[in-house]
Amino acid sequence: MSLSRILWSAIATLAIFVSAQPLSAQAVPSKEPSSTHLFPAGGRRGTVVPVRIGTEAMPPSANLRLWGDGVRAAELLGERVNPRYEPSARRPPRDADGVGANMSYPTEWKSELAIAADAPLGVAGWRVTCGWGGTRIRPFLIGDLPEFIESESNSTADRAERVTLPVTINGQIAGERDIDCFVFSATSGQVVVADVRAARIGSPLDPIVELFAADGRKVRVEVSRVADDNVLSFRIPVAGDYVLQIANVSFRGGPEFVYRVTLSDVGQVSNVPEAGGHIENVPHDKPLALPTTIQGRLLNAASEDSFRIAAKKDELIAIECRPASASSIAMPIVAIEDSTGRTLAKASSVESADRECTLEWKAPADGEYRLRVRDLQHGTRGGPEFAYRLSVRQAQPDFQLSLSAEYANVTQGSRTELDLTVKRFGGFTGPIELAIDGLPEGVTFEPPRIAENQTSLKLAFKAIDDTRPTDATLSITGNAMIANQPVEHIANVASCGEVPAAIANSVQLTVQHKPIFKLTCNEAYQYGHRGTIYPYAMQIERLGGFDGEIHLQLCERQVQDLDGIEVVETLIPPGVTEFKNRVYLPETMHSSVQHHCRPYAQAWATFTDKWGQRQSMLSICDKRNMIRTMPTVVKLKSLDEHVAVRPGTTVRCQLVLDRTPNFDGAMELELIEPAVRTGFTADRVRIEAGQTRAEVAVRIDDSASCPPDLFLKFRAVGQLREDVTVISEAVVPVQK
Repeated sequence: MSLSRILWSAIATLAIFVSAQPLSAQAVPSKEPSSTHLFPAGGRRGTVVPVRIGTEAMPPSANLRLWGDGVRAAELLGERVNPRYEPSARRPPRDADGVGANMSYPTEWKSELAIAADAPLGVAGWRVTCGWGGTRIRPFLIGDLPEFIESESNSTADRAERVTLPVTINGQIAGERDIDCFVFSATSGQVVVADVRAARIGSPLDPIVELFAADGRKVRVEVSRVADDNVLSFRIPVAGDYVLQIANVSFRGGPEFVYRVTLSDVGQVSNVPEAGGHIENVPHDKPLALPTTIQGRLLNAASEDSFRIAAKKDELIAIECRPASASSIAMPIVAIEDSTGRTLAKASSVESADRECTLEWKAPADGEYRLRVRDLQHGTRGGPEFAYRLSVRQAQPDFQLSLSAEYANVTQGSRTELDLTVKRFGGFTGPIELAIDGLPEGVTFEPPRIAENQTSLKLAFKAIDDTRPTDATLSITGNAMIANQPVEHIANVASCGEVPAAIANSVQLTVQHKPIFKLTCNEAYQYGHRGTIYPYAMQIERLGGFDGEIHLQLCERQVQDLDGIEVVETLIPPGVTEFKNRVYLPETMHSSVQHHCRPYAQAWATFTDKWGQRQSMLSICDKRNMIRTMPTVVKLKSLDEHVAVRPGTTVRCQLVLDRTPNFDGAMELELIEPAVRTGFTADRVRIEAGQTRAEVAVRIDDSASCPPDLFLKFRAVGQLREDVTVISEAVVPVQK
């Protein structure tokens, strides 16, 4: 029996409530919906790709929006899926007040993406929306090589999954100790390239990629960079098998730590770093005639290039320096000096998200000046990959607009804001008129104009009460008169990895429906035993006449490591405003560290709005369930140190209940792992009140699989009181 079914059978009518002084509420990290990942992150042309889409604070039946020629999917996300991942090592949980204590537990939804045989190679885009808002756009890559999707466990070389070059590998570092291993055959002298995509698809993974020979010896590889991703190349020394190993540098993991590796020989790889044009070896104090563009490289840790510039008094010079290509790892710094070596102006790419440094400098007098270029790592590192592109010209009056995000959510009758940054060049200080194409009816924006000399502002979107909930693609432009000529620029928008050109520099706006209910509870400490399901009193405020059923569940965002805590999914009937949230407190909680738990709950509902649109809405509780944990009341133990299993046999396991005076009731005992589908079955056994021992006969089918890490897990379930369920589990190692 599943934990959910056990908990559904428990009758929750009365909470054990021990009052304490009310606590000040701690805000949940965020209430807006978000997407975390899509796996696999791409597919081959002419195939239908089953995918899992990760979200937070997103109800079922959400809308899937796609951009990209030749890519199709169902309009609504499918059912929730719960794949098995490589487990993380247990560790003492971080408290809610600790640095970095916020935790995320994404939900994954089923979908399928159909890719036409003639779909363009490259990138498509996707986002998810619902009545409570939409997410940012993320990429889905379209390739033409065979695709391989990893399956766990492949964390050691002897379990490495075999692939054949050329291939695109899709994987997830889904646990803190997860390591993915893939084995392939190669010939002597063959040059193989591994293009690792993580940052370019919006993944938080910072991958470590290593190559090993069949005897475990590490093979030397050359590493270059594309954006923030690694591209490895290596020449095969001896024909045979080689293991490619992928992990995360910080030993973090989760389903959102997605990657995509194109593994191929040089003649077949499609994503090699671009050359970035001809790279010069710059002579010392090279004279520059303006305007000019030059590409150089800083070949060693001491490298610094210098140039001579002649300028007139008050002449305004514009200098831009950036990495020469996406494969360059340069972070340039530029400085202007006078003839005595005194620094007159300086700029660094570390201040820019795109590693570009810009400088406008006015010459104080007629004369010759020196322009110096060095890297941020000057004195530490250098090499051919430290290539830069330098542009020097007389400054021309102009401007550039940049938005802080590529999506926004605005609720009916409310407003939302985006940060807008204005870069002004060549002495341009005039006003800029703003225009937005694609605004839904009932939505306006302000301000319509950027004032003289203004360099930043809040761009606000307002929706009237009767705005129809919808999704829209907006284009934001600025218009100004410069030297009596009209100049127009579209606002630049930061994106999460690569996005299709058709929606680059656009803003996705979702008009949210007003909330139809609010979820709350009393933040006062209560007391529950570890190894029980605690009924915590909660309330619902129904809004706008909504009286339908509501589904309660665990919030995907927490301010504390849950340490195994669960919330039983509960259906709240129509009209109900007070109910019990059933919080499972596992017996394995770190009792000496986590003496209390403070989980957030969330709830969702569906309804039809006044325009006839089917909507799904979600609300996160504004307060936490505050429970101090007490010791367990019973513990299930195995009398067998291990058992021997073979297909076609029956194993008899001896189990005992270690009772305390607080619990003397009956318990139902069952086998919960391995799953029935794997060929292991056992009848339930009842341990009567006052009894302590039981025997469970486990039958193993002739076709049962017995992997090396096999174990048997048993669960005992009983009632401490009518409203409190007791659960204890025991694991029996298997010896074959």
